[in-house]
Amino acid sequence: MSSKPYLDDPVAAQTALRPLLAGDLLAWRGLPRLSADTLHAAFGKPKQAEESTLGWYPAQRYTYPVERPQSGLIAYLRDDEVILVETLTPPPLSAMSRLGEPSAIKPHEILREGSYVHEYLYCERGLVLSIAEPFEKGQAWQIVRCRGIQPIDDPRQFGPEFYLPFEDRSAL
Repeated sequence: MSSKPYLDDPVAAQTALRPLLAGDLLAWRGLPRLSADTLHAAFGKPKQAEESTLGWYPAQRYTYPVERPQSGLIAYLRDDEVILVETLTPPPLSAMSRLGEPSAIKPHEILREGSYVHEYLYCERGLVLSIAEPFEKGQAWQIVRCRGIQPIDDPRQFGPEFYLPFEDRSAL
């Protein structure tokens, strides 16, 4: 992944992830480079550990309960490095009100009944929001998934190691 050094202080790791967990998207500055050991030291033993898929490729998926703020964290790892984190409880839509325009809006990766879910990518923030846009007019939009990655320079860097459009998934 990155050539940046690992953040190996568990307290600093908790501090770096706190804005995402708290739904403070404006304060989120991207996922620091973390190892599995630092993540475990920061959040304890995962409640669940399993083999998963992220984008096109396999990944380890760890789920951590987080008591403050009331939420939880899912971490995806490859080669013992955290490459993407996701909150168990997405923030309200109002949390993105001051983010400005996304770097890119990608086609949906997940399905949600009655909605189309666009992937809003904020490259410089290392932020990916799955926004459910209801088919019925007058219904409220909603953040259904909130994920953090290391900041990137170009939307094309959010590629197959992170993202698999639903149309490609259904063709597999």
